[in-house]
Amino acid sequence: MQRRKGRNKKLLGIVVVEGAWTRETLRVMANVFDYVTPLTRVSQVAEVIRAYLDGDETKLKWLINFNIEEANRNNAT
Repeated sequence: MQRRKGRNKKLLGIVVVEGAWTRETLRVMANVFDYVTPLTRVSQVAEVIRAYLDGDETKLKWLINFNIEEANRNNAT
């Protein structure tokens, strides 16, 4: 599945989580964000960010393609 992050194709998506999360929620989030990591591993993510900012585009895991459009008000129920 190919994904592109809207108009920001080179956006590095990172979510740092803390507390209780279900395995399924984390799995779904990992399909959207490049990195979903617990707060305890934030130093490892900082290394990824630094490498990406230094030009290492291999750190991008997902290209996400989505559109947001205004709903047709004439057909609203």
